[in-house]
Amino acid sequence: MGSIVALDAFRASVNKTRTTPSPPKRPDVVGAEIWGRDYREVEAVVYGLLTVRNLVAHHLDGFDPAFDALCMDGLEAAHAVETTGPAHLKTTLRPIKEWILDSMTEDNKRDMSWALVIIDLIEKSPTKTSR
Repeated sequence: MGSIVALDAFRASVNKTRTTPSPPKRPDVVGAEIWGRDYREVEAVVYGLLTVRNLVAHHLDGFDPAFDALCMDGLEAAHAVETTGPAHLKTTLRPIKEWILDSMTEDNKRDMSWALVIIDLIEKSPTKTSR
């Protein structure tokens, strides 16, 4: 009887490892890549928000649908900045900043600081007439 219990425990541990995805790898964050982009362009905003999303997912051991939705809202606001204005973009990016600040710890403060820098660059980039 003891071996059956051990077999059931083994099966449960195998099933647990199969269904638990590994946390995402840390994205390569290069200062020149971040500082060298023109965040008035939608492609740079996409790069920035995806980098922020991946940094947060790496440190929080997985992607969060709520944070992904905030990033999508930021992307939509950046794409429509000509019609909605930069104030709407700032309003949309504020919850992302708050999420990052709430998630910051002593161990991940370097990466989370990079994420805040990227959000600030997106937020404070001057608007362009043809985006």
